[in-house]
Amino acid sequence: MIRVACLVCVLAGPVVAADPAGSVSFTNDVMPVLGKAGCNSGSCHGHNSGKAGFKLSLRGYDLRADFTALVDPDSGRVEREDPADSLILQMPTAQLEHGGGKRFEVGSESYRVLLEWIRQGAKSDVGTATKLERIDVHPAVFEHVRIPQVETLKVTAHFEDGRQRDVTRLAIYEVSTEGVVDVDRTGRVVSRRTGETAVLVRFLNKKTLSKGLVVLRQKRFAWAAAPQRNFIDRHVDDKLKKIQVLPSSVCTDAEFLRRASLDICGVPPDPDEVTAFLKETSADRRARKIDELLSREDFGDVWAMRWLELSGTNESGDSARFKGIWTLSLWLRREINNNLPYDRLVRELVAGKGSSIHNPAITFTVNQLKRVETVPQLFLGIRLQCAECHDHPFDVWTQANYRSMTEFFGRLGSKEGPIDPYGREIRRFVKPESRVPWKAKDRVELVHLDGSRVSVPVASDRRDALVDWMFGPGRRLTARAIVNRVWGWMLGRGIVHPVDDMRFSNPPVNERLLAALADDLVAHRWDLKHLVRTIARSRTYQQSSIPNESNRNEHDNFSHAALRRLSAEQLADSVSRATGIDEPYRVGPPGLRAVHVPYVAAGSKLLRLFGRPTERASACECVRSPDTTLPQVMHLLNGEELWKKIRAAGGTVERLSGKHAEAGGLVTALYLTVLSRPPSREESETGTRYLAASRTRREGAEDLAWALLNSPEFLFNH
Repeated sequence: MIRVACLVCVLAGPVVAADPAGSVSFTNDVMPVLGKAGCNSGSCHGHNSGKAGFKLSLRGYDLRADFTALVDPDSGRVEREDPADSLILQMPTAQLEHGGGKRFEVGSESYRVLLEWIRQGAKSDVGTATKLERIDVHPAVFEHVRIPQVETLKVTAHFEDGRQRDVTRLAIYEVSTEGVVDVDRTGRVVSRRTGETAVLVRFLNKKTLSKGLVVLRQKRFAWAAAPQRNFIDRHVDDKLKKIQVLPSSVCTDAEFLRRASLDICGVPPDPDEVTAFLKETSADRRARKIDELLSREDFGDVWAMRWLELSGTNESGDSARFKGIWTLSLWLRREINNNLPYDRLVRELVAGKGSSIHNPAITFTVNQLKRVETVPQLFLGIRLQCAECHDHPFDVWTQANYRSMTEFFGRLGSKEGPIDPYGREIRRFVKPESRVPWKAKDRVELVHLDGSRVSVPVASDRRDALVDWMFGPGRRLTARAIVNRVWGWMLGRGIVHPVDDMRFSNPPVNERLLAALADDLVAHRWDLKHLVRTIARSRTYQQSSIPNESNRNEHDNFSHAALRRLSAEQLADSVSRATGIDEPYRVGPPGLRAVHVPYVAAGSKLLRLFGRPTERASACECVRSPDTTLPQVMHLLNGEELWKKIRAAGGTVERLSGKHAEAGGLVTALYLTVLSRPPSREESETGTRYLAASRTRREGAEDLAWALLNSPEFLFNH
């Protein structure tokens, strides 16, 4: 067995390097020292513009460029004639002024490695050094049952020649969830609060994870089994038992109806629907209601809006324009309501061909966003953007992956067609130079994200090969991405969160749940309605938002429903339904719902204030913020628009005031209309007294409607 030393030696003695021959490797010895010291981090010389006239590649992704920069005779970073006088030794040790401060001590391990490398001639072994195959961390999974509790990580590097090396002190450590644990430069982990996290470990260009759980074991904890309606509940309960948390009880029928209506159809139920549902006594009433909601056209409306927004398609001149964006919106709504299987839906959107008049789906790919970035993010949950300029610092993707993905969208052209007299037809095609006769038999080799290769004719549309892989060998990534996104839309938080950031260093909170949902979707032939139905029927989805003593501080493992502020479109449509007055939009027929408005410039102050993007410059879900802001509050409390709708002739308040002669009936009707539930006895009595004390019953009803519309119960999906 070859003994691998950790580069520890006395200053005057020889440095024992990773190389058994004793030479210090630029690739495997010097670069880890620079990385550990932070020299090539984004805040130091790895910055895009470098620092103090000296630039390194970010986190060492370009070794050749880094070697050239270090040995540049004009920089003084390396002095072969007088090694100790080199700036890479004097500045990090603060012998000379250094903006980054002291990074290591004179005589330290890092100092000796750099000094010996320069003494040996400061040679490059880029491309010839023994290749690092992988790194392992031990423990790969840890569980802390006390606060604080200490864990010491050990990192081992495995090289292609079979050698192993302890690189614990040279590895770099970062935590995925702040506050759960602290980790220092030596790999010492200390728990600080209950929760879950992952420690990302980096050494050179390899990464691995150590996943941690901090839970305070309760001697008196007893699991109280709740009904499990499908496999979702089984996997959620298994995790809750592990972290000793009890789930909340099931929500009321009224809460379920409003929640499911908003999530599936984007609007709350109308009063008659609420009254009829609350009279139901059959055991399967919720399951039947879910099926009914999925059969409504509203389902396609709200889910089409989500895809349209993330696509980047807008009404500008370089995209679909008004006619194109309307046809794409209508196509999406129709196909989603027809339950077009997800694999076929994605093929139409990603690899659509021909004319936008006959095939509106092609509009999805004609806008200012880069398809090489939006397609992986939308359909695989992969944020590939970082890899355009450098290897991804927190994921496994490299610049090579980015370039390979670009090839799938190469040699494509688009132009305005002659069918539409206003120039609004778009045609998508493979460029003619790829289809000349002498290239008929030529082929090109493409590389997928998993490293597999495929050979296709030069004249073919390469996007077809990409979609074939996404729903063939790559279907695990594709399935996990869409079930996680839909789960996040319906429960307010993804199993991986954010829902479109399924990177290596952001593991799921419940791997078995995510895998089971993905497998179930594939087994049901990519049936999206089946996916929504499965989630909505689970006890997990139908849990109350009221926490119990056990889960009061638990927010990641779906032990209770999350309080979610209504989206801009949900709020606009809910206000319109509650007041009986439509929200005016810039273009569109009367009675248009907010989810029907496909273009960006909707002309609605309410939509803008509550987070509807004013541009579609990103495929990221993060463009919408769920936060509540002061302008939102002031718009509802003091804004003229809401008051005008409440007081409008022919509106809900006027209609109900004339319909109900008794105050109690009017109060009940307002609660059913605004909050989708009847009032409690106390609420009914309070409302009745207020109407009686008002100058006119109509004014009292207006005040009550205003109060209900400003209540958290109306503004949040609970």
